Amino acid sequence: MAFSFTTSQFTIRSAEFEPAYLALHRSGELQRRAEEAVAGLAACYVCPRDCGVNRLEDKTAACKTGRYAQVASYFAHFGEEDCLRGWQGSGTIFFSMCNLRCVFCFHPETFISTGSGLRRIADLFEQGKNEIIDQGGQIRFLNGDHSVVARQGKWAPVAKAFRHNFTGKLIRLKPFNCPPLLLTPNHEVFAAPKTDPLKVIKMRAEHLTKAYYLIVPKRKPLGEEIRLNLCELLLSEPRQFEKAAMRRFTTEELAALLTKKQTSIELSKITGYHPAYIRKLRGQWRRGALSSDPDRKWAVNDLVEEGGYIRFKTERRPGIPAQIPLDERLAWLLGFYCAEGHVTSSKDRPNSHRLIFSFSHQETDLVHRVKQLLKELFDIETRPYWRRTTITIEVGKASVALIFAYLCGTGAHEKQAPSLLMQTTPDVLQAFLQGVLAGDGCDRTTHLVINTVSEKLAFGLFEIGLLLGILPSFHLWRPSPTKIIEDREVNQSPLYYVKFPQINPQTGKRHSRWPETEDNFLVPIHKMEQVAYEGPVFNLEIDDPDHSYLAPFIAVSNCQNYDISQANKNPEVSPIELAAIMLELQEIGCHNINFVTPEHVVPQILEALPLAVEAGLRLPIVYNTSAYDSMESLRLLDGVVDIYMPDFKLWSSELSLRYLKAKDYAQAAGQVIKEMIRQVGPLKFDERGLAKRGVLVRHLVMPGLIDETRQILNFLAQEIGPDLYLNIMDQYYPAGKVNAQKYAEINRGLTTPEYKEAVGLAKAAGFRMDQRRPLGWWRL
Repeated sequence: MAFSFTTSQFTIRSAEFEPAYLALHRSGELQRRAEEAVAGLAACYVCPRDCGVNRLEDKTAACKTGRYAQVASYFAHFGEEDCLRGWQGSGTIFFSMCNLRCVFCFHPETFISTGSGLRRIADLFEQGKNEIIDQGGQIRFLNGDHSVVARQGKWAPVAKAFRHNFTGKLIRLKPFNCPPLLLTPNHEVFAAPKTDPLKVIKMRAEHLTKAYYLIVPKRKPLGEEIRLNLCELLLSEPRQFEKAAMRRFTTEELAALLTKKQTSIELSKITGYHPAYIRKLRGQWRRGALSSDPDRKWAVNDLVEEGGYIRFKTERRPGIPAQIPLDERLAWLLGFYCAEGHVTSSKDRPNSHRLIFSFSHQETDLVHRVKQLLKELFDIETRPYWRRTTITIEVGKASVALIFAYLCGTGAHEKQAPSLLMQTTPDVLQAFLQGVLAGDGCDRTTHLVINTVSEKLAFGLFEIGLLLGILPSFHLWRPSPTKIIEDREVNQSPLYYVKFPQINPQTGKRHSRWPETEDNFLVPIHKMEQVAYEGPVFNLEIDDPDHSYLAPFIAVSNCQNYDISQANKNPEVSPIELAAIMLELQEIGCHNINFVTPEHVVPQILEALPLAVEAGLRLPIVYNTSAYDSMESLRLLDGVVDIYMPDFKLWSSELSLRYLKAKDYAQAAGQVIKEMIRQVGPLKFDERGLAKRGVLVRHLVMPGLIDETRQILNFLAQEIGPDLYLNIMDQYYPAGKVNAQKYAEINRGLTTPEYKEAVGLAKAAGFRMDQRRPLGWWRL
């Protein structure tokens, strides 16, 4: 079947286009149909199931939707076909709980770039609330409490997190420069063909090859000037101390000991307490303030604020400033701490925390600088301690030690770049980087190199490089488990290297091997391999136009199908609220209003549409359906919808009953598509290539069901007509109810040979690529 394409036949000039519903609205027919459709909810007939339930009384049946529609999400969607999304997005409204029971993710340790720093995806899931358990998986709602970086380098809120069990092969994707990713084969990743680096597309991980670049979005720091409120910072994680004395001795026993003329040191040997604590107890005894509460094991170590200074009540005066700026001085000191600092706590004094910086004997300049910064920032006087192989500067104030531990971690393996840094200015970020370099870095002429045993710090340094407009490189070196130092066997940890390319003085450009565009770094694939895995995998839903986030620096797509259509408990919307959603999408510049899974809410859409039109709606309407619609619903939509986009899923009645719980699916879908063609005709576009009116059929090829594809393609070729636009899709992945116990035969992704066979069937049926537009069928 060849396309009889002509400009006049398939083009509608923008100046001549008017949404179909406007004529019905002017005649009053739109309002009449809305009233008829709502009245019909009393004995529902909106889909071929013909449940007959009284939805006006909020009773439900197959679609689990009563009087009002449930909206899962709405936004400018860039994941639809090119002719719908254009350059400003398709105004997509996702409805929950569709009438068709369709049955068709990341390793838990995957880091995600968030507004509160790098977070493991499993930890994000744990912070979600209101868990829904469905089909062996879990959904938790984050409701925008966390934001992530989306593909365009901008912040977007996280709506939900998902977890389910997975058994099979994960893809270990190792880009050049970047940390590796471990993800399911069906997870979509943003990529650009090396032959056309400006064309960014989404591809399943299993289909990636070295012919593609991966996308690392360029980032910009927020540029805020931050002033740290140290009091709030310390109170954000309440510190407690152990009242050990009150557990060991009663008041009478303590009093008897304290009346003795022995020194504090002597009494400490008897009691096991530190001499300083003995002196404190003796003072309390003399004032009559000595008490014992044997049932109370812990007490909060309260903060005391005095004249702009703060301290723990167990600390000596003076305190430290209550507020300090997160400026270049503090950033450098935090960076140096990440390289050469740590916090210790005494086992004998649970409330003691000590901040320690270490230097070599040759680093006296660094000793002086750290000493000076501690004085300037915290008003603390320190002195160096010379030891056999090192020099140390030690701060005994618990408050200061805890601030460094809170911002940057304690020991070497737990170090991290403070999340607040990501909101600051480039100068502050650069100062932090210089501090780390001063402690654990070296200059290799072409690159500045930092090594660390902390994976989280290495990831944070990489992110700082991106915020400074630099694409660093990330490497992991695994040494032998032990080695001998000064006749002692010591353990060795894996070392992470982060390299920052310097500017070549000859070219004025950085030493980088890979191309870049205005918005992205383009990173080649170094290696791909399959890894056996059994355990939980995770995904996120992002309130972002193209459903994207960074994992941790590579742009990936999120999941949005089964959770939206079936598992979510989303809010009901009134007609006024649904009309307001349409107008909001028009206001932000969307090219159309795209109703997704709307079969069961046709009356609710018609009820809201006149309200939206009265308020100024003028966008074409896209009806994005499973094709399991009733003919009565289509009668009500005649002259309302501009673009029909049915998805023809399956052909045989046996498989339709098994997977869709609708034995008559193919018969209903065939009638529906014929009626849609009758109403709006073949797909037509404006002079910019945007679809304005017509039908676009989509077919998702299923694994092992190629005969279903053959039957559907033959039906469309023989029964529908020569002007049909068709999208043959390959993005099936097992989700929802699909697992090894149920629907095991489709518990896998689609293979490349299967998709190629489907394309061959389309050609055999007479379909061909429309060379004049990015349409026809896609991904040939």
